[in-house]
Amino acid sequence: MHIVHVADISDIPLSREAWNRLVSQNETNTLFLTHEWFSSWYDTFSVGHELCLLLVYEGENPIGFAPLVVCKHDNKHKTLQFAGYCNADYLDFVAPTSKKQVINLIFNYLVDEFNDWDRILLYNIPSESSTSAYIEEACNRLNLPCLERNAINCPYLQIEGHQEEVDRLINKYRNKRPFNYFSKQGELIFRRLSQEDIDKHLPVFFSQHIQRWEGTPFPSLFNNHLNQLLYKNVAQQFVDTDWLHFSVVELDGKPISYHYGFDYDDKYYWYKPSFNTDYSAHSPGILMVRYLIESALIRQRKELDFTIGDEPFKKRFTNSKRHNINLDVFRKKKTYWFHNTLFHASKIKRHVYKT
Repeated sequence: MHIVHVADISDIPLSREAWNRLVSQNETNTLFLTHEWFSSWYDTFSVGHELCLLLVYEGENPIGFAPLVVCKHDNKHKTLQFAGYCNADYLDFVAPTSKKQVINLIFNYLVDEFNDWDRILLYNIPSESSTSAYIEEACNRLNLPCLERNAINCPYLQIEGHQEEVDRLINKYRNKRPFNYFSKQGELIFRRLSQEDIDKHLPVFFSQHIQRWEGTPFPSLFNNHLNQLLYKNVAQQFVDTDWLHFSVVELDGKPISYHYGFDYDDKYYWYKPSFNTDYSAHSPGILMVRYLIESALIRQRKELDFTIGDEPFKKRFTNSKRHNINLDVFRKKKTYWFHNTLFHASKIKRHVYKT
């Protein structure tokens, strides 16, 4: 095995098909690792990031890769992270075969041959993946300090084999109440937007989201034009895939709720919702969730993955939970001890606050 380090996106030797074939065979098979997502994200956020794509070959055959970027926080500190780290809910190394050997080779390379990092942040690794265990083994072998941060819950609605349970869930009174209300107000339509409609509806979607979070401690991500650009780039990159599931609920032709999500590997992915705040009192967002579940049932999807976060509304519609693992790897022990102290201090603070 050997590594090819690619620092310029135009030099990537893998075709889109070869890249996605490895992802589809990977332990973590998610659209956030696909070539289309990677290209969309890097096209949007390349400024401030340096590509560090590590391709692993066995002979002349690519068998895996680490989709990394170097983030320059200032002139002194540089962090290695997964490409897409701030926008993707599931990330991982791609290595369908010989994963332990691939990860060992990658970390050997990062220690011995690539010095342009002080810290490696590998966030949102699914707990079902063997990656985190192999990384910790590699760190112990190489004497690299490693810190595992708090796991992140990822609730989901398991549909396959649970159709009757799911049908009862969406017909509970509190989950059906928004539908009952809006259907009495006029013509209510749920539809997945066509490619021709997307450009027209994205500005309305952004505007709804900005208005929804205006004046709160959590302003909309769409106040940043780069985040708007990412959503536009994803829509363009996904045009030939049918993975984008951008849907709208309309009342007499007026959009009252949107969901920008995905349909990949027989799963629906919850990603970014918005709704018209004029209708907040009647829960247009809950109405959207109910329509998505109905659509998933009709299209025989295995699950609706609500991705990262334990927002209260998700508990109304989920029956299972996974979690993601976040790892920090440090080149120097003093940097590790500094962050380890901060981490445990914050845990104590949270505990005291709860009690």
